[in-house]
Parts: sequence; structure tokens; C-alpha cells
Amino acid sequence: MGSVTAMKATFEDGREAQFQEMMQQLSALQAKYKGVRGELLAKVREEFEKLKPSEPAAIDSKPVMKPVVAVAAVPKDAGERRSPRAPLSPARAPFPAKMLPSCRVCGRGMKINDTDANSLVCERGHTRLAAPPQ
Repeated sequence: MGSVTAMKATFEDGREAQFQEMMQQLSALQAKYKGVRGELLAKVREEFEKLKPSEPAAIDSKPVMKPVVAVAAVPKDAGERRSPRAPLSPARAPFPAKMLPSCRVCGRGMKINDTDANSLVCERGHTRLAAPPQ
């Protein structure tokens, strides 16, 4: 049993060392950036300080609570009373029926070319052939 506590101590030492190294790298970034980025890095430091590894006894003594979710009972005839949903129109669909690829040159989204329906064009004017329908 002594080796288990030694291993936990080694694990905690490793966590502490990793945390210290991360904070040193964060300090180097803070020295590099000023202004808005520096303020954001200061907020990140504050959040990391809240998460600083603590004593192993404090971690082991906390009870783990799982949230309990209540599920409401559904009447047996509830499915019969529902009206069937109308399919979404293409204009209201969350995603187009067929997603168009991005441009291979600049990475922007592409749309069907107005002059040639067999090709796609991005906003920068790069063109490529449309994929054949599957």
C-alpha cells in the first residue's frame, strides 16, 4: 500500500510541475503582448490560478455527486394527438441539400457559376468543376 501513496505523491508532483511550467509560458506570453491581448492573458492567468492543483487529500475527500434528472411521464396516446410535421422548405432548411465545397486556392465558400452551371466560383473568381451528382 505504501507504493500507492508514493505513486499518488509522484502524480501530484507531476501535476504541480506541469502547472508551474504552464504558468511560466503564460508569463512569457504576457511579457510579449500588451494592450487588449495582455488584458485577456491576465484574465486567463486568473482562471488558471483558480484551477491550481491542490493537496491530494482535498481532492480525495470531496464526494462526487451526479446530477439527477427527472423524466416526465408521457401518456400512451400522446403520439396519436401530434400533428405530423410538414417537411421544411428548402429556404428554411438549416443546411442546403448538397453542401458546396470550398475553394482549393483560397479556401472561401463557392457557389454555382451563373454562366456555366457545371462549374463553381468563389468570391475571388477562382473556378473549379462541380462534382458530378451521386
